[in-house]
Amino acid sequence: MTIPSKKVAVLSPVAWRTPPRQYGAWETVAGNITEGLVSRGWDVTLFATRDSVTRAHLHAVVDRWKRSTTQPW
Repeated sequence: MTIPSKKVAVLSPVAWRTPPRQYGAWETVAGNITEGLVSRGWDVTLFATRDSVTRAHLHAVVDRWKRSTTQPW
């Protein structure tokens, strides 16, 4: 019996890369879910910034993160 492959897409905000270099709560969650699923054998596509770091398939929706490091939040 053949077990069908498990495929999933993860959408990450583009405020910062995934995982973020510093703060980025949603990007951190998206990165943790993505890497956890990949380590369990899932076929994962991460939709995020091109400078994101992942073992999944990366589909870049923008070249780099959109937040300025000079913003106070």
